[in-house]
Amino acid sequence: MPQTTAQVLRCLTLGRLTARVEGDELAGSGPANGCGPQTASIKANRDEQIDFLVEGGDGVWPPAPGSRLREVEKFLDCGLAVALDVVEAAQRRAA
Repeated sequence: MPQTTAQVLRCLTLGRLTARVEGDELAGSGPANGCGPQTASIKANRDEQIDFLVEGGDGVWPPAPGSRLREVEKFLDCGLAVALDVVEAAQRRAA
């Protein structure tokens, strides 16, 4: 089963990796070349991840200051993990 976008972003955070949307591609960097070839489950959801990063993080991970995820984090006075859950749940409800 493919990982959800939130699961992938949590893995990036745990691995101290960053990601950014460049055009219609996902680029990343981190320690020890941790952003090598993506697994099949990540590739399967690439478009979903790009859309999520553009809409919620202003095209980058960790989310940019002032992005929707950072605003949710600030509004709820919570951590990024909770803000990620809230935004992902809102997107599922809207779909």
